[in-house]
This record gives sequence, structure tokens and C-alpha cells, in this order.
Amino acid sequence: MDGILAKTQALLGNYLETQGHSVAIKMLDKNLCQMGDMLVKSKADSELLLNEQALIAASKLWPLPISAIVSCGSSANVWLDRTVAFRAALTLQEWTGHQRPLNVQKVYVEEPTTNEYDTISMTEFRANVLRSTIKKCFQHGGYTLVENADLLDNDIPSDVMHVKIVHQRSKSTPQPQVEVLCGVVLTGLETQNAAQYIQLRADDMHLTALHRYGLRLPDASKLRALVTSLGRSAAIVDMLQTKHTNVIDMRTREEIMRNHCTSKGASFILYNYARLATILNKHAKLVEQGLAPDLPPIHEIDFSLLIEPEEWQLLYAYLLRFPDTVRLTIGYGKSPQIAPYHMLNFTLCMIKCLSKYYRRVRILTDNRPRLQPVMSARLCLIRAVFDMLKVILDIFDLEPVEEM
Repeated sequence: MDGILAKTQALLGNYLETQGHSVAIKMLDKNLCQMGDMLVKSKADSELLLNEQALIAASKLWPLPISAIVSCGSSANVWLDRTVAFRAALTLQEWTGHQRPLNVQKVYVEEPTTNEYDTISMTEFRANVLRSTIKKCFQHGGYTLVENADLLDNDIPSDVMHVKIVHQRSKSTPQPQVEVLCGVVLTGLETQNAAQYIQLRADDMHLTALHRYGLRLPDASKLRALVTSLGRSAAIVDMLQTKHTNVIDMRTREEIMRNHCTSKGASFILYNYARLATILNKHAKLVEQGLAPDLPPIHEIDFSLLIEPEEWQLLYAYLLRFPDTVRLTIGYGKSPQIAPYHMLNFTLCMIKCLSKYYRRVRILTDNRPRLQPVMSARLCLIRAVFDMLKVILDIFDLEPVEEM
């Protein structure tokens, strides 16, 4: 289940241990050009004396080799070889999950109770969102999922980890059952059931799409379907952006606004997904019309041309770390600490970086030979981010929007 970034981190730790160093390794996510990609720190706070050239040479055989190391006192900053990392990561495409072997551990996650939103409370809606998201994360993580149809008389075998959403923890939890506490949603007259809240958020999302993103759909039926989908997506994200054990207060309109305005939420995610879809569709049409070349194979793309800080951050902090984020979301070991909000926080941070990137950097350029290599490299990266976003939308059960 470990990705090539986690494997590289482990290899670095093992190498330093064999050299007699006791260190902690932290993967960085900000100021990567200046600070490096990993920070190595001596656990004893003693001076870290490294044979830097020997370490760089040894790393040539690692999934992600090292290009530079700067030691200073008890710590060292490590830079990875970015050209090699782009090619390796975009070839493997670990975020798709296709190459991940199945985990022998079996997991049973209860199905959502119903999709009839006018019959369930907001607390039950939140519990269903947790059930669906957690199940999708285990599935993407390569676990063997046990379905209701596989159970005899609803009896869960002892070798199956049972992930159960509860509103109050049991005094004693039988192994291998894992309880995920779902905090209650306090509601008022406007949110007596999930359908009312979804409609409320649909109205909000319609206004946001009109005024912030310039939504213009002449087909009234298509517009209604889109607004309904956006409202459901917004409600799901609202349930996930708060730590699952915390209470969500929606008793007044002011509390509702405070809850879903703490982040840009679903509109931010879906708009940026649609923006990437537009860029990729436009390129596909240009290729079809003979006005632009198709993307060459990955091994022919010159990734050394990707020198913008957001380009490396999108790859290193997000594409490469997606397997670790899935693992963090579903926890570790026999009694995992399952936390779906980790996945949402990861997504919102990645979207923020992506939005900044394509607003500042032109991805589709004129069809000139000297501009084609950098355009190919950028499109390859953007396509990878788009594919990862598809996986994330599926995990959250958000309906993709390809035009907005």
C-alpha cells in the first residue's frame, strides 16, 4: 500500500541508520524550492555528519533519487531529482489504485441506510456520508471488502474488521470491530430533514455559480439537474469538513452560514474540476482539428521544463502523497483511527494550489515548435491531477461537473 514516496523515505531512513545515525524524517510541503523536499533531523540533537556524495550515489537505485543535500548542525535538507520524480510518478499513476495489490485484510463497512433524503435526519445523513466515504477509501486502499450479500444471516466472520458508524461509543468494543463516532447535527425549522438542507444548499450553490463562476446554461432542465447535483455535493462536503466526532450546529440560518462558509467547499472543488476538463477538452479538439500535436509518450516528455513552484508542489505534495493520504484517512493497524476529514483537507489544499497555478501559468500555448515541449509537460501533469480528482470525487460520491 506504500507509494514510491513512502518507500524512498524508508530507504533514506534505513541508509542513515546503517551509517550510525538516529534520525527523524519529515516530508515538507511548503517552500520546497528553498527548504527541500525532506527534512532529516538527528533524534539526539547531535551534529549530523553525512557523506553527502555517497548518499546521492546510493540513492540512484531508489524509486526517487536524491539530487542535493545540505547539512546544517543537527539537521539536513534533502532535494529529490525532480525530472526523474515527474517521469516515475506520472508513469506509475499510483493515485488510480490500479497497480496496488489487494490487502489480505477483509473489511466490512455498513451500507448507507437510505438515499431517500426526505425521510432521514441530518445526523443520519452525516452518518451515511461517513459510511460511503470510509468504504470508498478502504476500497481504494486495496482492502478486500465484504458486502452484505457475502454475509450469512448478517453474521460477520471473526476475521473481518467491522467498521461501524455509531452515535455513542460502546463501553467495550469487540475485536475486530472499529467504531467511528458520528457527532450529532443540531437542526432547526429549515433543516428538519436532509432534503431540506440539500435544497437550501442547492439555492446557495446556484447563486454562487451565477455570480462567482459565471454559470450560464440556456437549457432550463439541465440547469435544474446541475443545481440539484451541486446542492447534494455541497451538503456532503459540509458534513465532511468538520471532524466527524464534533457536533455540527445548524439550528439557525446564521449557524448554517457559519458552518459552510468555513471553507470554499464543494463549489471550489467542482469548479476547478470543470476548469481542468475544459482545458483538456479544448486540447483534444485542437488535436482532432490538426491544430495541435497529441501528447507524446511519457518517456519522450521533457519534465525538466516544469520549473514553476506549483508544478512540483502538485506532484510532490499531492499526486505522490495520495496513497499516504488514503492510509491516513482509514488509519493504521488493528484499531485504526479513521478520519475522513483528512481526505477533504488534502483535497481543498490541492485545489488551492491548482487554482493558483492555472491562473498564473498558461497551459495551452500557441502551436509553435518551441512551445510544444513545455505545453506537453504541463498537459501531462494537469491530466494526472484531473485523473486524481476523478478518484477523489468518487470517494466523496460527488457528481463530476465538466462545465460551469
